[in-house]
Amino acid sequence: MEKGNVLVVGYAGVGKSTLIRTVLGDEAMKKPCGGKTKVASDFQVYENKGISFRLIDTVGLEPGLFSEFKAVNAVKKWAGETIKNKDDEHHISAVWFCVDRFTVKIFPKTIDSLMKAISMWKNVPIIVVITQSYKGTDTKEAQDIVEKAFLSKNKYATRLTEIVSVVAKPYTEKEGVIEPPKGITELIELTNSILPEGYQAAEKDIARYNLARRRAMSHAVVSAATLAGITVGGGAMPIADAMLLKPTEALEIEAISKIWGIKKTKKTKEFIDYIIDIGTKGTAGKMLASGLKMIPGLNLGAAVINAFIAGAIVFAMGEVAAYIFEQIYTGKQTMDDVTWVKEVLEDKMAKPVVDKVSEAVENVPEEADDEELQNIILDVFTQKKTA
Repeated sequence: MEKGNVLVVGYAGVGKSTLIRTVLGDEAMKKPCGGKTKVASDFQVYENKGISFRLIDTVGLEPGLFSEFKAVNAVKKWAGETIKNKDDEHHISAVWFCVDRFTVKIFPKTIDSLMKAISMWKNVPIIVVITQSYKGTDTKEAQDIVEKAFLSKNKYATRLTEIVSVVAKPYTEKEGVIEPPKGITELIELTNSILPEGYQAAEKDIARYNLARRRAMSHAVVSAATLAGITVGGGAMPIADAMLLKPTEALEIEAISKIWGIKKTKKTKEFIDYIIDIGTKGTAGKMLASGLKMIPGLNLGAAVINAFIAGAIVFAMGEVAAYIFEQIYTGKQTMDDVTWVKEVLEDKMAKPVVDKVSEAVENVPEEADDEELQNIILDVFTQKKTA
């Protein structure tokens, strides 16, 4: 697949690297910006063979006239070199301007610098990406600022293609509410659509790619919820009272449902409650509890073991919920008939969790902290650790 190139420009600290990882996934390949152009060693090219574009990360803009001038010149120099060398490998097809709710306030003052940085590509479409868009009010204000900044200058007005608000990684609020990643699949679809025709991926290929991204984002939510479950389990006995995990699991599953485009309705709430009930006090929960009690040498009185088990249960519940919502998203199942949900939970919650806990429990350090326990759970369940 021939790929288009998207230049990622923005302020330092707005989460460009996190955004790139979420869009392209952990399997994305990173390499210095090479080709015929050997400048700007701090530029990086990221690509995933499954998607139609590469992302070229540039040096971040920082406050201050000199720092801003330096960053703009670095981009301009690299752009000039690519054109001079007829470096087709790094021809730019689109640009992402990345801002967050803080840096957007200085966007009107720096739009000239940003546009100057990409002046070599006069007709390339621009997407402004508002990162860390946790609150709707902040997002709306940021969008208004960006729109006014472009419209205030006639020469820029037609360059803005779209403003996309994203959350690139889960964020847990003080109340325990998990804000899931959002806007990522929309950004991927939009970027593909504005590429030159020869680079665009087919609709079915984008759908397949975004399915994988939804899975990855769901897993990120599960990882965050696992940490919360570990904290709850460290102060309580989850096997004796699995209902203590219910609030954490409810927030986890609700966040996952959003990733899969499930609208928040009364029916959705009832469906989530059903999943939790089967997984805690229902057949799957009872099978899990009795199986855990049968693990030889398991010290159910140790706080670290309780925390580990609680985290494992929350992890498994989240992964099963992600699978369930994927079945609904792809049209293979519906929320109208819940009998299949019970079968999935019994199949994926009980024995698999008991087996994994049995495998790992002997290697749980007595003094392990919450993050160490999270890593052990991710390692034993997925063979992956957090960064």
